[in-house]
Amino acid sequence: MFELVSHQSFFRGVYVKMSKIKNYFIFTIAVLIVFPFIAFSQSSTNPEHNKVVVKKTSRKSIGKDAEKPKFQHAIAPLELDLGTINITDKSSEGSFIFKNTASGVIKWSTDGPEGWENLDKQKLLGVIKNVPGFLHVEISLLPKETIPGESKQKFNYVEMKLDAGSGKIICRKEFPAGIYKETVKINSTDGPKTIFVSFIIGYTQEAPLINLYPARLDMGGVSPDKSVSRKIVATNSGREMLKWSVEVQKHTVEDKPFNVGRYISFANDEAKGTGVYALPARLKDTFEFTGKWAEINGCPVGAEEENLIKIHFNGTGIIMYLLNSHEEAGMTVSLDRRLIEKNEMFREKRGELLIARDIAYGPHVLTITSKNNHLGFEGVKILGEPMYYFPEGSIRIMPNSGAITRQSNYINVSLNMAQLQPGYYLNNIIFNTNGGEEVVEVFAEVMPDSLAKVVDVYRYYNGTDYMFTANPQAESGKLIQNRYTKEGIAFRLFNADTPGTTSFYRWYNPQTRVHFYHYDQAGGGKNLRGYVFEGPIGNIATSRLTNTRELYRWYNPKTGGYFYSTDMQGGRINKKVYRFEGIAGYVK
Repeated sequence: MFELVSHQSFFRGVYVKMSKIKNYFIFTIAVLIVFPFIAFSQSSTNPEHNKVVVKKTSRKSIGKDAEKPKFQHAIAPLELDLGTINITDKSSEGSFIFKNTASGVIKWSTDGPEGWENLDKQKLLGVIKNVPGFLHVEISLLPKETIPGESKQKFNYVEMKLDAGSGKIICRKEFPAGIYKETVKINSTDGPKTIFVSFIIGYTQEAPLINLYPARLDMGGVSPDKSVSRKIVATNSGREMLKWSVEVQKHTVEDKPFNVGRYISFANDEAKGTGVYALPARLKDTFEFTGKWAEINGCPVGAEEENLIKIHFNGTGIIMYLLNSHEEAGMTVSLDRRLIEKNEMFREKRGELLIARDIAYGPHVLTITSKNNHLGFEGVKILGEPMYYFPEGSIRIMPNSGAITRQSNYINVSLNMAQLQPGYYLNNIIFNTNGGEEVVEVFAEVMPDSLAKVVDVYRYYNGTDYMFTANPQAESGKLIQNRYTKEGIAFRLFNADTPGTTSFYRWYNPQTRVHFYHYDQAGGGKNLRGYVFEGPIGNIATSRLTNTRELYRWYNPKTGGYFYSTDMQGGRINKKVYRFEGIAGYVK
């Protein structure tokens, strides 16, 4: 079959030959003979093809219908590792390579790393044609900024220079020693792309300097007959060896804490390392986190757009602790629906916001709207509650001394709550080093027996079934055999002797491989044919008790499975698949 190009070439050749000998008669005869033959061959082999060919004979039509070239913008590497930077060393640098793997021109721009201060207040622009382009990155530590009232400096300005061709921008941000991975967004005519710059701030000075994480240790609510332990990580920001020893601050029986508050950490150990923050069950009674939250060390960090924190508390004031400096924080703060200006929030220390103090004791609501994708929250301190010092001997620390060069030391802090009256307790752990003194605050709540008798219920999932258990160790064989994955603490039930509660039973159907739960041993109207009774997993309240919340139930008609949650929205379950069935009871 002849193509359109062949036809055109044929006529052009004929035309040239005929024009040379000026023989229009022969040309006319050739056209009359050949063209019908071509048209006949096209229509006889493919009747539809003739329509396409006729349409494409117009040069104007060809230009109009031609597809525009598609740009293809490749960047290598996607993550640039600049290694360790130190105050006494030279800057570290490297480059990203931008390639255009198709025809055309690609224009791109960037504001620099997200959350950094752009000193030039302008974008870095670039163009990529048929030759690769380069985005050069240079990073260095600047001399330390003096912080009034602090003898030792932990934060340093990190400066990042980005240049491409003749353009350059300079960005800065404060960091303590640590490992970092910063995001740089590239906007281009080929669509947005994301690249990363990673680096380590090693030692920040010659002399030894201890860094402690966390700076405030929340031991949580503890029953008087139990002990609890947490870890402190100690690192050295100096070049020279750090020697340290630790002791608990001593107090007399008559000493009473003055003008201090109860610290509550937002950290969720279950979420640590997952990249996605989830509010721990212990905070769900008084804290609300809505929006999309990422996590760093288990603490919440704003991920996209606006994120909301709502805190219900009783007290005379509240302090918020941020993971990063608040000067660049894009957030609004209101207390009891009154908007608080940023200049009203007294900064005692970097990353610390004193939102209110000396207000009337009673119930209050703090609302924070975060508009900064990189703003992280460590915890809050509630003022106005009566506090007590831990009695001597109730805090144990192991080890109590050590030496650090480049490695980390892990210090275990354990509390023995025996014989302590219910209430809020605190004390200071003092680290004495050859680089100065540092303090870590320790907080805990000793709970009354009536409130302490709760049971953590863990949720496991294997793709079709949710299994809830208060004793995963005893049921490890079943969990492993059916390939369940742990999702963390779902809610808390009560001990069997708790007044106003009844047993919460579990059944399992071996055919459909799903579980069912109810406080009625007869199933509460559920057809239990095919189900095997597995007994109670704890006690549940059938009517609202003080400080309890609803446990909701959903049903999946496709699998026959059930899902239970204290979140009325159902968390991450597919609302198109699961059917809401109401309140299953009341839990902690």
